[in-house]
This record gives sequence, structure tokens and C-alpha cells, in this order.
Amino acid sequence: MTDLELLKQKLNEQKGYMHFNGIEVTKLEPGYCEARAPMGEEKLNPHGFAHGGYLFTLCDTVAGIAASTGGRGVVGRSADVHYLRPAGGEYITARARVVRQGRNMAFATVELFDDAGRLAATAGVDMFFVGQPLAD
Repeated sequence: MTDLELLKQKLNEQKGYMHFNGIEVTKLEPGYCEARAPMGEEKLNPHGFAHGGYLFTLCDTVAGIAASTGGRGVVGRSADVHYLRPAGGEYITARARVVRQGRNMAFATVELFDDAGRLAATAGVDMFFVGQPLAD
């Protein structure tokens, strides 16, 4: 099993925030993470669509995982999320790609899609590296 496969397995087995939100990593490559997360009543806003806070959670989570594929953990510094259309359906798919990585920080772009494949949101996430690897 490769380091990335091991990381993916550890992330999907942890009982923390990702588990609480039902986030499952489906693809992991150097500088890239794809995940899917279920929709449900508890994740909806009063209009019946995905709550912006839930979508922000997905952006922050997959960006951090993508940046951590190099072996160092990260914490978010800032994020700029653009909500493009209401997201509904059964699942949201999140894709993050690191576009710049320095000594102390990384920047990733994120796209969120509803289960019909429509782009629902985009984000830019700025992260700061911390000492320990992600899944330890």
C-alpha cells in the first residue's frame, strides 16, 4: 500500500470531523484530493439547499487534505468561497488541487459539484503548514 493509499484509508476511518459530516475521500494524488459528502436534512438551509457553512466545510477539508499529500499537516489561514448555484441532490463532490506550495504555506483551488455534475461553488484556500503529518 502506498503512502497516499494509507493516508486515504486513515482519513476515511477516523471518527472526527470528517466522519461527523460524512466526508469520504474517493481519490488522492500528490497535491490533489477528491471527496464526496452526503446531503441530508441537517445540512440544508431554510430554502432546502446545501447550507453555505457545509459547503465551506467541504472546501476547507479537501484543500487541507490535498496540501497534506506531501507529508506535512496544514491548518487553514483564509478562504474565499464563491457560491454559484444552489446545491441539492444526494451528494456533493469536492475536488481540490494545490496550485502553489511554498516552504510554509500552500494555496489550493476547490470546485464543488452537485450530483447532477453542475458546478455549485468554487474556492481558493490558503493554508499554513504545521509540524505533524495529517493522519497521525
